[in-house]
Amino acid sequence: MEPLVIDGSHGEGGGQILRTALALSAVLQRPVVVKNIRAKRPKPGLRSQHLASVQLLAEMTDAEVRGASLGSSELYFSPGLIRGGRYSVDVGTAGAVTLVLQTIILPALFADGPVEIVIRGGTEVPHAPTVDYAENVFLRFLRDLGADVHLDVVRRGYYPRGGGKVVLRASPFRDLPSVRMLDMDDEPVDGVSISAGLDPGIAERQRAGAEQILRSAGVSVGKIGLQRIPRSEVLSPGTSITLWSRRGYVGASSLGERGILAEVVGKRAARWYLRQIAPMAPFDANMGDQIVPFLFLARGDSSVRIAEPTEHLVTNLWVCSQFFGESFEVVKEEAGSVRLDVHGSSSGE
Repeated sequence: MEPLVIDGSHGEGGGQILRTALALSAVLQRPVVVKNIRAKRPKPGLRSQHLASVQLLAEMTDAEVRGASLGSSELYFSPGLIRGGRYSVDVGTAGAVTLVLQTIILPALFADGPVEIVIRGGTEVPHAPTVDYAENVFLRFLRDLGADVHLDVVRRGYYPRGGGKVVLRASPFRDLPSVRMLDMDDEPVDGVSISAGLDPGIAERQRAGAEQILRSAGVSVGKIGLQRIPRSEVLSPGTSITLWSRRGYVGASSLGERGILAEVVGKRAARWYLRQIAPMAPFDANMGDQIVPFLFLARGDSSVRIAEPTEHLVTNLWVCSQFFGESFEVVKEEAGSVRLDVHGSSSGE
């Protein structure tokens, strides 16, 4: 079969194009060539977390791969069947484990048996979802669809040394249902505030800052837990706070920074959360692009509302259309949100 050629410089031109192309290649058994990988990033080409994803998925599918090296701008990937079993991958340093998850979760659900994957790297790092967001927003969405998929955090990994460890467990779930979610009711916000290797009081102050902003906006606050991790249990110290809606799929996070008050870190997460719930859409901006491949593979037509459009959403829709055709529509709404309608590949004609 001739490979499908994907231009990695399209749209936002980042690693998401590669992640989605690889996931769909594995599920659809379609060879791909991804060119101009991450062409619009300051350091283009494959970085450690992308290479880890390629190597892991190649092992799971016994794929033929060419161009899998650091800095490579072009990759050929031709997969075989997706095999269940136990796998392990080390991203190295603080490369984001959640970005590896974005590559392998979909193939894991289409494997021929249960999958258990140990991933080592960064669990809370800049420019990537936290593991708490992955488990309590994205994977919860999949569980609500009927998937048996969970993420266990064995050890936290903060920038710059990483060293985190998570375990993904998933059972086959190939019959993806269509999704119709257009509204979200008022509901409590839960979360977790973490101080790892630093003053334990930082976690409480982050939570206090978040709760102040949320309550002043009239948002009901549920349980925002505290985790205080000893310095001996992390390679690099760090702090973070992640918030999530109890039923809708809206989340927000913020990472501690040198010179930034803990209360400010918490307030940042809360303000982003408020921005996402303002249109009362069931999916936040960051969830929008992550759910796209699942909607295209669903057995029926889906219609969802997303808090706001992003370049990542537009780009991921383009990647999926290379595999499935232009079987979607994006409708902008007055509240700033968008409605996404997708004709699932299993819908029939």
